[in-house]
Amino acid sequence: MGNVSFSSHKELQQFSGEVRPDRTLLVLCAAFHAKADRYPNVTIKKIPKAVLSRCEWGHDDYSLRVENLPKAPPKPGQLSMFGEEAK
Repeated sequence: MGNVSFSSHKELQQFSGEVRPDRTLLVLCAAFHAKADRYPNVTIKKIPKAVLSRCEWGHDDYSLRVENLPKAPPKPGQLSMFGEEAK
């Protein structure tokens, strides 16, 4: 879906139809022209201008650095995956 800056009735109706009845979808957008309570499985929230002004838009790749952190030592009394106490 990407960056949703504006949501219309048609878009929200489509979102609502694609969400399973036992699930809900949170839609954050800069503006919307629809009655928010019209879609029981969709929650619509406006992004505050203070937050919008701090966001970076239009990037295809944010190039996040992903690192493998060292394994944390087991806590005393913690069991391993096989039920024995970790060493």
